Amino acid sequence: MALQPDRPQQDKQPAAPAAPPGPSGSPQGIKVDLFETKDSGPAVAAGRGGDDNLLSGLLNSLDFSEPPSFDGEEKTEYDPLRDGPLRYLGYANELGEAFAAWLFAGGVPLSYAVAIGYVLFDTYDKWQKTQADARRKLTSRPLPASLDVDRLVATIGLERGLDTLVWQLIASVAAPGYTIHSVVAAANWALQRVEQSQQVALSMNGAAQALGVAPDVFLATLNKSVPTALGLLAIPFIVHPIDAAVHAALNATLRPALRRYVCRSAGGKEAGLAVCDRCD
Repeated sequence: MALQPDRPQQDKQPAAPAAPPGPSGSPQGIKVDLFETKDSGPAVAAGRGGDDNLLSGLLNSLDFSEPPSFDGEEKTEYDPLRDGPLRYLGYANELGEAFAAWLFAGGVPLSYAVAIGYVLFDTYDKWQKTQADARRKLTSRPLPASLDVDRLVATIGLERGLDTLVWQLIASVAAPGYTIHSVVAAANWALQRVEQSQQVALSMNGAAQALGVAPDVFLATLNKSVPTALGLLAIPFIVHPIDAAVHAALNATLRPALRRYVCRSAGGKEAGLAVCDRCD
């Protein structure tokens, strides 16, 4: 970087006096951490665009984590519904939306039925396993005599089952299905607009002749293949953002309400559940 020449003495302005220290010895003023990125001071944050600061502050304020277990322990065991090939059943409706042009009349609804069936089975599995785990752990520890253990166990299982059902329906069925449907619809719309051009139509006819197929067959195959390919290509890019967004939405709405009910109404705090340490 080239050195800037010294300006004349009269151009130099005296530095502004520093603000007097507050009671604790730190400079007075307001420090808004929300608009400062992590590991950067105010000067660094001020040098960046306002939109970037707002977005960074918003993302830092969101909680994208998965729901904690009632006992605070992390999941370590293998889950065939989440960690194995059965997990792909949850993507059946996305494939159905992508291949909509190639499927029979009931193909897309059938793909949604498969995905919803997976969601219901996973919900039942998480409810049953969580309830059994809660009963085993709560009955092995000393608890107050006034605590209704059966009610607490049932509530813990219901909380996990309801959380699983809502998260799966949004993250595995509704949001990705709508997204892929929109991608395919946008591709169809773009193709229709492009094919209205006479020059494009001539190019399509030339390509059909080069391949030795009828122009209408070539055009019909193209109009099916391109939206399907774009829909399939979009799937890997939407899974994790949708999952994280749904976690953030539930962490700000449903999960705190369920946690408060478990801890305050069902006796979770009285039982000393680890999850109640995070209860507002």
